[in-house]
Amino acid sequence: MKNNKIFRDLLVETLEESNFVLTGIPFDENASVGKGASKCPDTFRELTGEVPPYTKDGEDITGARIFDNGNIVKKQGEDCESYFARIQKECLKMLETGKFNFFLGGDHSVAIPTERAFYEYCKKVNKIPAIIHIDAHPDICDFYDGSKYSHACPIKRAIDYGYKTSDIVLIGMRGYEGQEVVYFKQHPEIKVFNSSFINENGVEDVIKYLNEKYDDRYLVYLSYDIDANDPAYAPGTGTPEAFGLDSKDVLKIILSILKNQPVGAMDMVEISPTLDINDVTTWLGIKTLYEQLKVLLDKGVLK
Repeated sequence: MKNNKIFRDLLVETLEESNFVLTGIPFDENASVGKGASKCPDTFRELTGEVPPYTKDGEDITGARIFDNGNIVKKQGEDCESYFARIQKECLKMLETGKFNFFLGGDHSVAIPTERAFYEYCKKVNKIPAIIHIDAHPDICDFYDGSKYSHACPIKRAIDYGYKTSDIVLIGMRGYEGQEVVYFKQHPEIKVFNSSFINENGVEDVIKYLNEKYDDRYLVYLSYDIDANDPAYAPGTGTPEAFGLDSKDVLKIILSILKNQPVGAMDMVEISPTLDINDVTTWLGIKTLYEQLKVLLDKGVLK
């Protein structure tokens, strides 16, 4: 039976009632190949009205009380730097509420301001800021297409802003630019689990490494680019990369991170409804989010 209310049985009207805050960032001007990720936040919301509040195994997630903070939209004539500064300010305000925050892009460049906001928040609460970046691409270019704000640059911008290279883990890599290959040779302390390793060895080594790396001194920002999944599972994305990860493996990694790591906020980016087939990529994002909500509820993060 259809129910077109967004976040069916999970949406609350006020921030005060909530334990989970969603902020949409409908922006894809910094995508280098296929556009359309700007359409994701609204398409994602619309489709949630068709999804009952249960996991794939029938577990109830109605304890998640979602406040929709709306979209942070780029104003006409606004330059990228000003727009990102505005995103950073709004997202920091949401982080300071103490609610669990979920940022929905948008191309991956929107992680530049959200990760900056998270860094500022960590400093306020005396935690070490860290990033787990799940993606087909390292996104550690200094400039791409002549821009320092490209979706190929968020990890490099995070490092420039103050994140330590040793506190960043990259998972799912299989599409590298030459400048990134050089950077990794110069910075072997950055841990990279490429898709070939995971496809050959499974996810257990990744999970074990993460479980041993972060303790309660840290807060982790989990950044999930849907193109970490092989295009067979997630065709609706701007920069699809062959030889990717099985969706079940991606889910295992993400849920283990949320269960075992001190995750303070997360994003989901690069879903492009414009490039999708029957919305399968958006559905993947929604179903992944609902599995994440169950873990956060079980962990007591969503109180």
